[in-house]
Amino acid sequence: MADKMAAGPAGVTAVRAPEASWRAWGVVALFQFLYIFSYIDRTVISMLVQPLKRDLHVNDFTIGLLLGPAFVMFYALCGVPMGWLVDRFSRRWVTCLGMLTWGLATITCGLSSTVAQLFIGRMGVGVGEATLTPAAHSMIAERFPRHRLALALSVFTLGVVFGTGIALGAGGVIVHLVTHAPPVDLPVLGRVRAWQMVFLIVGAPTVLLSPLVFVLRESRTASSQRAARRDEPSGMAFFIQHWRLALWLPLGFAMSTVITSGLGAWTPTYLIRIMGWNSARAGLTYGVIVLCGGLIGQLAGAAIVDWLYARGVRDAHCRYHIATHLITIPLLVLGFATGIPALLFLGLGAFYLITYPFGGYAMAALQLFAPNSARGRASAFYLAVSMVIGQTVGPTGIAWVTDYVLKDEMRLGPAIAIVCGVFSLLAITVLLQGAKAMRSAHATLPTVGADA
Repeated sequence: MADKMAAGPAGVTAVRAPEASWRAWGVVALFQFLYIFSYIDRTVISMLVQPLKRDLHVNDFTIGLLLGPAFVMFYALCGVPMGWLVDRFSRRWVTCLGMLTWGLATITCGLSSTVAQLFIGRMGVGVGEATLTPAAHSMIAERFPRHRLALALSVFTLGVVFGTGIALGAGGVIVHLVTHAPPVDLPVLGRVRAWQMVFLIVGAPTVLLSPLVFVLRESRTASSQRAARRDEPSGMAFFIQHWRLALWLPLGFAMSTVITSGLGAWTPTYLIRIMGWNSARAGLTYGVIVLCGGLIGQLAGAAIVDWLYARGVRDAHCRYHIATHLITIPLLVLGFATGIPALLFLGLGAFYLITYPFGGYAMAALQLFAPNSARGRASAFYLAVSMVIGQTVGPTGIAWVTDYVLKDEMRLGPAIAIVCGVFSLLAITVLLQGAKAMRSAHATLPTVGADA
């Protein structure tokens, strides 16, 4: 039986979304699996700070550029064009080619012997990974009703948690084992340093797994793709009509991304440099905190947001996240500012359990309003704004405060506390505007359709 039709935002005809089936959850599971590998490839460098500084003779600020802008700027620059491709062409092919690109770029990082070469490799990782999330959001959002979308996208976003946890935990052990190991002579590649081997090891599986995306069924036919191209003006009308949503939601959650990316980039180094831990202990401990807290929090937070939204709290996505800041950021700031281990791990644990797992419901907030013809671009635009600000300012901002404001690398803890406190206040301020925009935009949603 044909699905019931309804007029969507910006005059776009929307199809009633069916209740999620096992096939829909299968799509989520596969994209989550691929997302794990993307986060391993982008995150493992944070465990290599010390050997990179030693072998490349650079300071914290240069490492911050490699951790943040080298990846993020090209991820963001390519994100919107990739979202446009996702909206118009085969999402499977776009994803497969993207995986090949970032996998080969990670391997390129392993072949680098200078900062410039490593920078180019990180750029390639950003270009390739820009394809995955818009394609995933597009394919997932069309398979779930609105009141289940935050949970579905949060399950997908668990790939971040698993990927980061694996990169930190396993990466820490690998780095500890190979940091003081002699260079290895490989066939064809010649002599490579220990940190180069880490990049080669994590990049190769991505290349090999890239064809896996073709097990998915592409729900859009060639004719529907042509229709999407004809519907281009309606897709653009979404961004014009809902410009407040398109501005405040990505910008507000970007302030939180500053905190998460800064912590991800510098907490392992803090544990090694300030607390005197080795990389194995630092990686395993921090990885367990991220993995356990993020796993529980991602599902619990999304379930709470969906529950609130289904009961009429139309700005639940913003309101819930603001509340998490008020609970956890004071603990986190206090822990890093004082350096007291008990306070530090209490703050980290609370943050990763309650505040950190916002990716799924943050992305769902904009997808609630996007028509099918603009889902890829809505996702890409959100990620571009969020990541340009979040993953550029986070790693480099903490490094800048350490090197040029406090002027002491041993004051890394206070630098982290300053950045977290400032950007938490900014996040709350901007998300209050996002909540207002969500309440206003709900007047344009159909009364039947994906909410049913």
